[in-house]
Amino acid sequence: MVRIFIWASFFSPLIVGGSFYFPYIVPKTVFFQVVIELALFFYLLLVVLDKKYAPKLDGLALAVLSFFGVYVLASVFGVNPARSFFGTYERMLSVVNLAHFIALFFMARAVFTGAKDWLWTFRAFLAPAVLVGLYGFGQWLGWEALYHAGAGRIDATIGNAAFVAGYFIFAFFFSAFLLLKDKSQGFKYFYIFSLVLSVWAVYASATRGGMLGLIAAAIVIAVAYIFKKDKKFNFKKEYALTGAVIALAVFGLAFFTGGKANFLSPISRLLNISLEDTTVNTRVMAAQTSWKGFLARPILGWGAENYNLVFDKYYNPKLYPAENWFDRAHNVLFDMLTTVGAAGFTIYLAMLGFLAFLIFRYARGSANGYWLGVFSLALLAAYFVQNVAVFDSLVTYLPFFLFAAFVGGGFLLGEEAASRPAEKKEKIFSNPSGKAALVFLPIFALMIYWVNVRPLYGAYYAVQALQIPPAGSDVALEYFKKSIEYSNFGKHEIRGRAVEYASAVLNDKNISAEAKNKIAQYAIDEMEKNLSEQPLDFRNYLVYANFLMSDPHAFSAININALERTDDVLKKARELGPNKPILYIQWARLKEMRGDTAGLIEMNEKLAALKPDMPEFQARLAMAYLKDGNNGKALELFENLSARQESLNAQTYRDMAVGFAQLGKKEEAIFSAREVAELDPSMKEAVDGFIRQLEAK
Repeated sequence: MVRIFIWASFFSPLIVGGSFYFPYIVPKTVFFQVVIELALFFYLLLVVLDKKYAPKLDGLALAVLSFFGVYVLASVFGVNPARSFFGTYERMLSVVNLAHFIALFFMARAVFTGAKDWLWTFRAFLAPAVLVGLYGFGQWLGWEALYHAGAGRIDATIGNAAFVAGYFIFAFFFSAFLLLKDKSQGFKYFYIFSLVLSVWAVYASATRGGMLGLIAAAIVIAVAYIFKKDKKFNFKKEYALTGAVIALAVFGLAFFTGGKANFLSPISRLLNISLEDTTVNTRVMAAQTSWKGFLARPILGWGAENYNLVFDKYYNPKLYPAENWFDRAHNVLFDMLTTVGAAGFTIYLAMLGFLAFLIFRYARGSANGYWLGVFSLALLAAYFVQNVAVFDSLVTYLPFFLFAAFVGGGFLLGEEAASRPAEKKEKIFSNPSGKAALVFLPIFALMIYWVNVRPLYGAYYAVQALQIPPAGSDVALEYFKKSIEYSNFGKHEIRGRAVEYASAVLNDKNISAEAKNKIAQYAIDEMEKNLSEQPLDFRNYLVYANFLMSDPHAFSAININALERTDDVLKKARELGPNKPILYIQWARLKEMRGDTAGLIEMNEKLAALKPDMPEFQARLAMAYLKDGNNGKALELFENLSARQESLNAQTYRDMAVGFAQLGKKEEAIFSAREVAELDPSMKEAVDGFIRQLEAK
């Protein structure tokens, strides 16, 4: 039963549920956790019946336990322990979730004790991996019936192209392991197909980290080949030919259906790695932000799942507008440094280092295992390199800890070298200890309900609420209440979506005042709870402020001074994200709504100072000066902007046209207005009317 449930967990990447909040994350994570908890239940019974299956605490096991231990310790002493332990709907990578992967590692080592066990385990892993790959291939071919989170790059059933690459790196090498060690001729063709499909999936994901990971693996294999005295590599020509034919078919079909430009786009992304590239530049600035966060809490970090606090507090304004929200460093090293500190970072590297040591020792000491060891080392290198550009998720942690168990178990793979002794099969009810162990049953049932079923209901009811049009706000309100009630974690996420829904209701002219008042009061009550329960989350404050400013007059009916409360909320937000332009954009809007011209100038001066090279902010400041009657400063800014025409957008030209018109600069106003129409043709009629008015004066 333990083996069956572990094999069942391999199907987690296939699970997608559009009826649930975060459809690519929540359903597959809940499925994974439930089957691992079921496996753990039977594993405990197994250990009670036969102590030989108890966990083996060797060097690797201690390294894995140490990693988990420091993860827990960092979360206990972190900034937001509740978020660290229970996580969010968006990621579901909390302490509780990591515990399931640690359990997988120990159970796999305990129950997969023979070469044939691991043979079937890797086969079981590749079966759903091939299905995931075929799903991604269907996306590339443009099959509209398939669920697709994005466009261009495949995301398969995983929902994120970067995670697709990480997952198929493991699928590629597990296929290679089986090609090396499985003597079954019939399965060889399946492994070859899986290997080719995995390479294609990494390529089609257009993920630089994944492609660089495979390049790093190729270098490891090439070096191992160069230094091997006996160059013999047993691989039948018919398999190589089969692989070539499959590769030609897969890549050829992808080329002809996607077109040359689309097919070569992953190569273009790989070759265009430079500091000028937006994605690369973003990662570099995020790394600088992470370093500041690490220096602030260097020993145990901020706690798991708390990187968003670091990103907001030490935000680099140069990231705007490309990135406003990061909840991960998008680099495993900086992710570890910031969330679990130097202690966790060191133990994490030590765990990987110990794995590398075991692999290297096996490759050197085993005459028949050299290439299995080399490919294992190449896998570890590829995994580490691709993680430098992203971070772990369920679809990479699952195969990683499975791989670690395989290494720790002694690289047993293939046919049995000798017949194994028959396993002792003792019935549970014939053993007093076994009967006593059944007390685990209600405990595990309760755990499955609280850890998985309730959050799943919460995610389901959230989507039900969001699907209801504003006219049915009373029904949606009940669904939101159920969602929050069932959500043991992630309540703040659901409340944020409830507020967005409430904004849509308030903006609908066909909704009665009574219905608007009811949902407005509910949204305010829930957001106040959010600020109380998550007082360090910058995003909560900004979402709340945006809602309060959506219709201030509507809130007066329920005795809420919305604009005054918004000012208080934004003051607190400034403590948490002092350098975030989106804060001051919101605050400037508030000052304008309150008729506070001095405050409007102050906020726009802050924006202009945070990002001097942003024309939009210079135009905002000029308009603020104009409103205050400071025509000299306004004109100076507008004239400076006129010299930077190549970097201006339609909105900036619009502000310039209005500003120049008010300053009596007719020619400049007309020129700016025409640029608006050039950049945004939908504005042509309005621009023509504006110009006619100017020319008539």
